Amino acid sequence: MKIIHPRTAVVLHDLFMTWLAWMISYAIRYSIWADAPELNWFGLDFALVIVIQGTIAYYFNLYRGIWRFASIPDLVNIAKSAILGTIVIGFVLFLIYRADGLPRTVLLLYPVILMVLWGGPRLAYRVFKDSSLNIIQDKKIVLLVGAGRISDMFIRHAQASGLYHVIGIVDDSDKFKGSDLRGVKVLGKVKDIEKLAHKYNVQVIVIAQENPTTGQMKLIVDSSMSSQCKLLTLPDLDKITEQGFEISKLLPVTIDDLLGREKVSIDWSNVAKRVQGKSILITGGGGSIGSELARQLAKLDLQSLCIIDHSEYNLYQIDRELNEANSDLIVQSLLVNVTDKAHLFQVFSKVKPDIVFHAAAYKHVPLLEKMPCEGFINNVVGTKNIVDICNQFEIEKMVLVSTDKAVNPYSIMGATKRIAETYCQYINKQSKTDYIIVRFGNVLGSAGSVVPLFKEQIAKGGPVTVTHEDMTRYFMTIKEACQLIVQSMVLGSDGDIHVLDMGKPISIMSLANRMIGLSGKTPNVDIDVVISGLRPGEKLHEQLYYDVEELKHTSHDKIYHISSSLKQIDKYEEQLNQAIKFAINFKEPELTQLIKKLVPEFVHQASLSLVNRQKLVDGQKSKEKQQ
Repeated sequence: MKIIHPRTAVVLHDLFMTWLAWMISYAIRYSIWADAPELNWFGLDFALVIVIQGTIAYYFNLYRGIWRFASIPDLVNIAKSAILGTIVIGFVLFLIYRADGLPRTVLLLYPVILMVLWGGPRLAYRVFKDSSLNIIQDKKIVLLVGAGRISDMFIRHAQASGLYHVIGIVDDSDKFKGSDLRGVKVLGKVKDIEKLAHKYNVQVIVIAQENPTTGQMKLIVDSSMSSQCKLLTLPDLDKITEQGFEISKLLPVTIDDLLGREKVSIDWSNVAKRVQGKSILITGGGGSIGSELARQLAKLDLQSLCIIDHSEYNLYQIDRELNEANSDLIVQSLLVNVTDKAHLFQVFSKVKPDIVFHAAAYKHVPLLEKMPCEGFINNVVGTKNIVDICNQFEIEKMVLVSTDKAVNPYSIMGATKRIAETYCQYINKQSKTDYIIVRFGNVLGSAGSVVPLFKEQIAKGGPVTVTHEDMTRYFMTIKEACQLIVQSMVLGSDGDIHVLDMGKPISIMSLANRMIGLSGKTPNVDIDVVISGLRPGEKLHEQLYYDVEELKHTSHDKIYHISSSLKQIDKYEEQLNQAIKFAINFKEPELTQLIKKLVPEFVHQASLSLVNRQKLVDGQKSKEKQQ
């Protein structure tokens, strides 16, 4: 049996409806007025009406439209076709027999009835296909979080775009209970996400709340973990206007969204004044922190920007990016190792920097435990070279990027960064250069940090390895850290140590579980979380300052000032020079013992027995509970 082509069916439908509209017009006319003449149901009048109206409908492309996507323009064409058809029909019948016996009322009723008979089935078909019982397969079923202005925009744009079908809304506010928004019902609260997701086969959960708090974000993520739904959030709220936003530009929820940190604002005008016309040099400019510092500073009115790094690939990447984005800025990218003092002297002689940011450092804790000499040479000797040359050239300011691992260090990495801090303070007392130290915790997404590792493990299907179930760390984003480093450069002077406000420490176990949840998987169901044990040099909890150090507020509410004095300053330089000799001659035991003298609080876990190591861990846990 041969199936009728859809377009042929549309033509037959419209011609039949044309005949029916003409008949109904006569029927209505003579049902109101008596003495109706006997009608010829298939006479010349009806044949002319079908031919004329069919031709005009073809002219207005009514047979080319797809009913599934019938819209306002289609209805406009239907109206034009019906009205023009009526005029032409009346004119032709008048020419043939002066329209004798044709009631004028019929010519008024006919186009109205025809528009209803043509447009009604088209709209009905679209409504039927768009109904919840007939969602097309390429639409994703969405559950919205938040019943407010943003949800209203989302539903409106979802209906227009055809990308999503909003099945319902959840909101913790009791005032929205049982209500609906543009026909979409509020189905429950955030805690009901898992149940609703399984009930309605939800594929995407969109967070449509304005400025959700940390607690709300964490609750949403935790409630969505077992749903295996994709979590999306809106673009920057500053970019959303009353006209809405592009629904295709929804962003995946990232671990950054769960930090719960307020948006950092710094005094860019003051920073710009301090660096205007200055020459700036950044060491480790190809790394996570150094490259972001370069991006931010390059936007200001500098005289020149010099970035040095010993990684050829990293240097090439940031050099290309900066030159493409800042055509008016003089950018010099130099392949230099900070441990090569002669090369550094040559660079400083040519570049003549006014301000130096020292971000070059080895930072992988377990790796440096195996290679303490390499860690010492890069982190201590490299810093000493930069500090000495800044002093020699009377550089205006030098900013050392430090770490929370320098406080009560358990690792070679932490101890070397603490020595770098103390050497800056030592030289500052005898130098015209202002040495500023900025100390902060882990940076999300930086090379070698836990977040990229977890992402890689999740992508491979697990397991995700957490070294200890009670481990916590301070986190901030790279952009936020660099903004505060730049601000510290403006605030700091006279050997200051600045500590950035890192917020509350985050549980690494919780971080792992939430990252798995954000990937659409369920922790310990789809992807296992395994406790692998503390690695060499790792601490359960990091500190941002020593107990004897007193935090003081600065003019920026995210930056604190620490004043601390050096101990054992008489033998400091002698011990440091001896340690450098041990390092360059790869005498690891002697170096480790001398590091302990330079940093008396240093506890080298590599030299501890397993029993004593566990006692330290238990002691940290006990101290944490007391606090």
